Amino acid sequence: MAKKLKVRKTVKSFVLLIILTAALVLPLNHVATAKKSPSRPITVISPFGPGGTDVELRNLAAYLQKYLGQPAVIKAMPNGGTTLGVSAAARSKPDGYTIVCNPVPTTILAQEFHGTDSEQKTFEYIHGWFEGPMDATVRAEAPYKTLADLIEASKKKPLKAALAGIGSIDHLHLLLLEKYTGLKAVTVPYAGGGPATAAVLRGDVDFFPGLSTTSVRFVRAGQLRQLVILGPKPLEALPDTPTIYQLGYKDYPNIAFIRGVSVRPGVPKDRIKMLEAAFKKAVDDQAFRAIMKKQGRPVTPFTGEELKKHAWQSLELARQYMPMMKAAVREK
Repeated sequence: MAKKLKVRKTVKSFVLLIILTAALVLPLNHVATAKKSPSRPITVISPFGPGGTDVELRNLAAYLQKYLGQPAVIKAMPNGGTTLGVSAAARSKPDGYTIVCNPVPTTILAQEFHGTDSEQKTFEYIHGWFEGPMDATVRAEAPYKTLADLIEASKKKPLKAALAGIGSIDHLHLLLLEKYTGLKAVTVPYAGGGPATAAVLRGDVDFFPGLSTTSVRFVRAGQLRQLVILGPKPLEALPDTPTIYQLGYKDYPNIAFIRGVSVRPGVPKDRIKMLEAAFKKAVDDQAFRAIMKKQGRPVTPFTGEELKKHAWQSLELARQYMPMMKAAVREK
């Protein structure tokens, strides 16, 4: 009998130990889980003016909130060819609460052109969602029906070309158009693709060698005419626009615009993984993709590693063309 009582006490003690252990472990697990999510809103810096990159960031913001559990606040910091916004990200606290949208190669080109200290090759790349070609657009009322018309008119009198900043990918493509097609233009820089597009719509400039997807809604509305896609494939949303290669310029370099986000060096690895997971889920969300498709913006996901690879390739590209870009500014 005494032995049975002893066994029962032992069992009760063991059960009590399990209950106490579980009571201690559950809060610890809750704390560990809580640390995987941000405790306040995150800031996403858009280094461009309104109407371009910020449109896609605002599309994405609602889905980031869904998967992060906190709002994603878009902070516009245009000017300096993206260097203002990227430099602000480089100076932010390394806590993962400040993210910058730094499309390559444009931000890398700007870094090399303006000689900033932001050193984006050291940034931690998070995720990307877009790869697209550049284009050349004019007002719908303009007399230029084709790229050949634009080139011919520019030989009589240099045309005004809007740019989303000196040292940008737009700037590079303008110089490439001049080199490979004989087009002649003077540059008029703006604080991003949105303001540059608005300048074309107002008639302040003759054309804009900008991002093809920024043009889509204006072309569909009959406000702009897209003359050429500066890449190898037609844009799905506007399939009738010829590519630069279809027009016979076979040697024109294929330099696309890739959009993604990164954080400054020093952000803890667990926070980077948290951000990577949230961005991946947001980009893969079918509702986000439906919005992008409706706007004529194709979605191409990129992992952080893939984005970093593109950044390094962009650095090589920038150093290849930097002498040409700087010489052109000195001449003009």
